[in-house]
Amino acid sequence: MKKLHVYDVYLDDGEQAIKITIPAASKKEAIAYCDGNGKLIAVHDCDLQDIDLDRLDYTLRKERWGQKERDVILRCLEICGLERI
Repeated sequence: MKKLHVYDVYLDDGEQAIKITIPAASKKEAIAYCDGNGKLIAVHDCDLQDIDLDRLDYTLRKERWGQKERDVILRCLEICGLERI
């Protein structure tokens, strides 16, 4: 699987400007994901590029998420390269 990068995509939907945070393999893919949801204003690297999976697992356990669900979420983030090392 491709390592993902996190982007902030800014769009104008005709009524307001909105920011959407998108994990994608490239800026082009982040823009394509948002296509049709408004006029593109800008795309910037997001400050969030990694996630503390131990802390996320703790939080999900505390909120009583099941083991299977936690495993899927954490593994997906790890595979995508978004794990804090």
